[in-house]
Amino acid sequence: MKQIAIRKHFSYFTTTSSEINGCVFDEKIEKFDEEFHELLKKYDFISLAHETRFIPIEKMSLCYCEKCNELMVNRDKNPTRFDRDEFYNDLAYIILDGGIHEGKELCQECLPVTHRWGLFS
Repeated sequence: MKQIAIRKHFSYFTTTSSEINGCVFDEKIEKFDEEFHELLKKYDFISLAHETRFIPIEKMSLCYCEKCNELMVNRDKNPTRFDRDEFYNDLAYIILDGGIHEGKELCQECLPVTHRWGLFS
């Protein structure tokens, strides 16, 4: 029986408003897309779609876990996370929840279970 395997690819990089406004971002992503599509062709993958989202780091309280370095939303600073916007639904396993414990910003997996944002709490 033939099957289709659909694979999602997530990646990120940090940019600035001035890079975006000055088209530096466009040039960078265009070059990346060209190289990525060539790599996909090499392995008989077909590129179906892609999109880019710009998430303001400070506004959304994004940071890196101080223990494992995972990208996270500090829910102590941003309790609504992404405000249940469907645009962000598929990022739930890419950008983890987290909070502050003993003065450190920790993701849900590194927080103790007793913390309100700790995994399984």
